[in-house]
Amino acid sequence: MKTFRKYIEETVGSSGLAYEHKVYDAMKKANIPGLNPGDKPGAGFSNVGSGDIEAAYNGKPFNIEIKFSANDQMGGSSFRYDMVSKSFIPAKEMDPEDLELLLDAAKNRIKDIDAYIKKAKEHEPKEFHKNITGIPLKISKKTREVLKKEGFLKRINQNTKTDASFIVKHYNKKNVFYIQIGGAGLFYLGKNPLNLPVPPLKGEIRVEMRLGYSGGKLSFPTDPKTEARTANLRLQGRLVTKGKSPYSLDNAESIKKLFNME
Repeated sequence: MKTFRKYIEETVGSSGLAYEHKVYDAMKKANIPGLNPGDKPGAGFSNVGSGDIEAAYNGKPFNIEIKFSANDQMGGSSFRYDMVSKSFIPAKEMDPEDLELLLDAAKNRIKDIDAYIKKAKEHEPKEFHKNITGIPLKISKKTREVLKKEGFLKRINQNTKTDASFIVKHYNKKNVFYIQIGGAGLFYLGKNPLNLPVPPLKGEIRVEMRLGYSGGKLSFPTDPKTEARTANLRLQGRLVTKGKSPYSLDNAESIKKLFNME
């Protein structure tokens, strides 16, 4: 049976692709001389390519990142953490830009994660806690409650915020200088090589980190048995956009106005 989380991920993904198709179709319908919308967007993502739509205007690149809404998710996954190498590994394949965003935020929590693990090793049953090398981890229920009470969990479960310059830098590296956001319109990212009458992107990136527990029937084989729980690490990114552009690529008439072709 499909999980609710999996259903949401698939629904958000299909909505995003549908919106990309809406933008692509509007660009074709506008029929602007010199504007080539390129190939129709497809499902999935790639390490190569420039933006969701690789268009061109008068022979110049017009690569566009497409976001479904002004509060759009930028990818999320469960992560494994290795305390020795200080590395995070996603449980599933991710968009390279989203992964880089989440890893950058995760690195800011390494000190807090390590402190949590080291503190857990000080509690019984030490013969089992000493084997913790990262996340996922398994600790006693009592230890989990103590660490929560002492504030160790709260230090991990925090949101990291950064301004839009972070996403600007990452997309510029792929030669993407424009972003279309559903409900907000078209913005430029850092530079405006086509000199379009659109504003710069303003907003922030939010990354939520959560160390979540499960395993109500787990235990350690002590005498008597010690009730235990397992913990997994999840990161979720989100782009929160501020402002509104006077032009949008998801509407043919707006595109005509953008290029002075009314």
